[in-house]
Amino acid sequence: MKPQRSSSSPFTGEVARSAGGGASGQVPHPRPLGGPSPQAGRDETNSLNATGMLNGIATTWALPEEVPLAILANSQSYAVMMGTPADLADFGTGFFLTEGLVAHASHIKNVLALTSGDGFTVDVALDETNLLRERMVPRSLEGRVGCGLCGIAEMDDAIRMPRHRLKPTVMTVKAIAAAYAALHQHQPMNAVNKTMHGAAWCSADGEIILAREDVGRHNALDKLIGAMARQPINPDRGFVLMSSRCSFELVQKCAMVGISGLATVSAPTALALKLARQAGLRLASVSNLGVMDFDGEDNGIA
Repeated sequence: MKPQRSSSSPFTGEVARSAGGGASGQVPHPRPLGGPSPQAGRDETNSLNATGMLNGIATTWALPEEVPLAILANSQSYAVMMGTPADLADFGTGFFLTEGLVAHASHIKNVLALTSGDGFTVDVALDETNLLRERMVPRSLEGRVGCGLCGIAEMDDAIRMPRHRLKPTVMTVKAIAAAYAALHQHQPMNAVNKTMHGAAWCSADGEIILAREDVGRHNALDKLIGAMARQPINPDRGFVLMSSRCSFELVQKCAMVGISGLATVSAPTALALKLARQAGLRLASVSNLGVMDFDGEDNGIA
């Protein structure tokens, strides 16, 4: 049986239980803001210089920061991820949405990012009645930068796709190519350290509307989704472009918030494509030869 199509978005859909932020899905902006790193002394590229020898010549490279990001729900620890200390309010909002810990962005009252030891805490405040505790998966270790699933104790908790089928979106090969050509202009941190993943929200014609960066691809997507929810931006009208490979958790995160188009630089895994087809999410990959589209049932790229 096919999943039912969803008629509302966790960003802009009707809110059944409102707890701050209003029915529009606007999340109050906390202080310090989750922009470039809130810790004093760091530069806005979140990079540190390292010296060495390159072909016999003394050379300085900028290396991206990777720090622990402790995610809290109402000041109670839930998970620790490794990531870039930037756009942390967006990160907290996006993480709660893509993990299904809240049904709507407006259920989040505030997100506070504070320094803690060598990293940061990202404390998400919300009414207890709006916290979907049944979605809080037990974790036994921290999430590595390349994996959004590290520490999950049970295999059944790894894949948790929404049951509804996504609304179709327009995502043309021409638009994907245009967005990819412009992506580097929206990655200021990657321009310095050449190591950051980028996640961008693109209009149907390929214009990049919003972008976020992180050393981890899943973190970059969480930050983008959080930023979209905080504005808010309708996820029905456009697609996500990412500078990374397409692993199944990226498909899962997009599907959780109603995003039905995802283009990546590398090909999807077989599981990612399978889950995308089941959910009605369109996938494409950018290669040196052009844009590869993956057509499934009720899927396809114009």
